[in-house]
Amino acid sequence: MTRNSFIAFVIFPVVAILFLISCSKEETYPKIPEITFKSLKLLQNVALNDSVILIFSFTDGDGDIGSPKLDTVSRDVFIKFYEMKDGVFVPFDDPFGAFNYRVPFLIPRGNNNSLKGDILINVDYNPLQPNDTVKYEVYLRDRAGHKSNTIVTSTIITGVE
Repeated sequence: MTRNSFIAFVIFPVVAILFLISCSKEETYPKIPEITFKSLKLLQNVALNDSVILIFSFTDGDGDIGSPKLDTVSRDVFIKFYEMKDGVFVPFDDPFGAFNYRVPFLIPRGNNNSLKGDILINVDYNPLQPNDTVKYEVYLRDRAGHKSNTIVTSTIITGVE
């Protein structure tokens, strides 16, 4: 076997296979964020106030999730609170946006701009609230203004000892 045939039949195919293996396809997502509900859990009587821990996952194709640290006005997660009254879920009137939250400024790593992760939000809940069954609707907005799909959480029963 000559040197050229050795390179052509042994070295080149091995290098080509290693190159193809190392070029695994990166996950990509649409530019419009997408969220998926994971869990909702009540933490009762934490620091004299009940809390609800909401966890949802997200994907975003262009990686523009979160507000800059110095931006104290913008909100990224929008939550609509529903309480059960007379057997029907009714939206809670929230004129001040108390259930809207900020996500830290996220930066994608590497060449792929896509982002994927989980967001955990500690939603304050008033234990003196007269209605004990609640749920939430949630959506996420990225820095470009793209609104994600809206998810509905499971219901939880609060204020029950």
